[in-house]
Amino acid sequence: MIDDNKDLLFTMSTFLNRNGFDTLTAEDGKAGLELVEKEQPDLVLLDIMMETLFSGFEVCKRLRTNPALKAIPIIGISGMGDELEVKFDEERDKEYFNPDAFFDKPVDREKLLEKIDELIRK
Repeated sequence: MIDDNKDLLFTMSTFLNRNGFDTLTAEDGKAGLELVEKEQPDLVLLDIMMETLFSGFEVCKRLRTNPALKAIPIIGISGMGDELEVKFDEERDKEYFNPDAFFDKPVDREKLLEKIDELIRK
C-alpha cells in the first residue's frame, strides 16, 4: 500500500493482515515505486493524491509502462471526491490514471476485500 497518510497505512495494513494478507507499506510515491520494483507484490493499493511531487498518478503511469510490473493489479484509493469535489471517472481519466479498480475514501473494507480477492485470482 502506498499512501502518505501514516494512520491510514497502519489501519489498512492491520485490517488486511487480519484478513490473511501480507502487507508492505510506503509513505510516498517514490518509495512505493521502489518497493514495488523490488518486491513485485501481487497487488498495489495506491493513493492518488499524495503531498509529494511523486503522486499516485505518476506511480500508476510508471507501473503501467514497465514491462516487468504492468501486470500487477492496481487499486486506486482517493479522498479527492471529498477534498476537491472531483470524482474519478474511469472513461474520462484513463489516459493519465488507469487502475484496475477504484475506491473513494473512506473505503468500504468489505468491498475492498472482495475486489482484492477478485483481482488476485485473475
